[in-house]
Amino acid sequence: MSLVNTSWYQKSSDLKLHHILFWLSYFIFWTIFFHTELSLKASLVNSFITISIHGVASYFNIYILFNKLLLQKLYFSYIVAVLLTVILAGLMWMMTIYSVNFNYFGNLRNPWEQKYFLPMMLSVSYTLAITLSLKLVKQWYERERVTQNLERINMETELKYLKSQINPHFLFNSLNSLYALTLTKSDKAPELVLKLSDILRYVLYDGGERWVSLEKEISYLRNYLDLEQIRNGERLKISFDINGNVGGKQVAPMLFLTFLENSFKHGIQQKTSSGYVNVKMDVDEQNLHFQIQNSKPPKTSIAPKNEPGGIGLTNIRKRLDLLYPNKHILKIEDNEQEYSVDLRLQLDAAA
Repeated sequence: MSLVNTSWYQKSSDLKLHHILFWLSYFIFWTIFFHTELSLKASLVNSFITISIHGVASYFNIYILFNKLLLQKLYFSYIVAVLLTVILAGLMWMMTIYSVNFNYFGNLRNPWEQKYFLPMMLSVSYTLAITLSLKLVKQWYERERVTQNLERINMETELKYLKSQINPHFLFNSLNSLYALTLTKSDKAPELVLKLSDILRYVLYDGGERWVSLEKEISYLRNYLDLEQIRNGERLKISFDINGNVGGKQVAPMLFLTFLENSFKHGIQQKTSSGYVNVKMDVDEQNLHFQIQNSKPPKTSIAPKNEPGGIGLTNIRKRLDLLYPNKHILKIEDNEQEYSVDLRLQLDAAA
């Protein structure tokens, strides 16, 4: 999490705690500086005068001159205005310090001497430069915060849009399977309805989350594979192997569904026998390796009708880019005999 999006940063920024901390540190510095020649009481008084005048000059610079001149690209006017501010603040500073020291602590030194006056003028310039730099840094952090929030909102909006496409797409394919069984009056239709009910419960209640437990996702995949096994029967061999500890891991919901759908919808045809779909998932502490291979019907088989589609793989690629930026590798191979998918994820991206 970025510093600018933390609650601590927001609260301290609202309360101007960084201003208080800066001027407190500045007060201590000047107290030590004056205490080399003055008593502690005189040093404290001189430090208070110093940060008061420096503070007025600094806030005049960062809130008025900066906004009215520098941001408007009136550079020459800004430079002249800053020089006049430094001179005026320096004169006020030296006059106040001289008056206070002379009336209350004795004229311990003449502040109008060149060896005192010029360094004091420069110190005003340093203060203005430091406070302006801090303002520029803070503005940069604020812009970063706004940018990150906009990116987060855009990403969440796009993810919701992609999920709104994924769910109907899945439901459409599942109902097609159920329809095929009802046409043949298969006794497996009730079991398929029960599996479909469990799947839809997951889609409705967990599919809207950004992250779900890997155990839930695997259970969902098992239900889907069971559903397809019921529909296809013995003509299709399905395997699903899990290796590693899946407890305590999180993934994006319905991340692997598209690959399974493609395997059954485009790789297995009704007149194909001895087909297979092999699914394997290897999990370690930070990585997940998902593989799926499915047989393809020979070219002599009756070609499937052209159906609208194509949004599945496009959506999954977009989701991976949004949820696992630079944290995933997706490889898809398609040849005459087999279609295979190899997906590697860094699970720590879901923190």
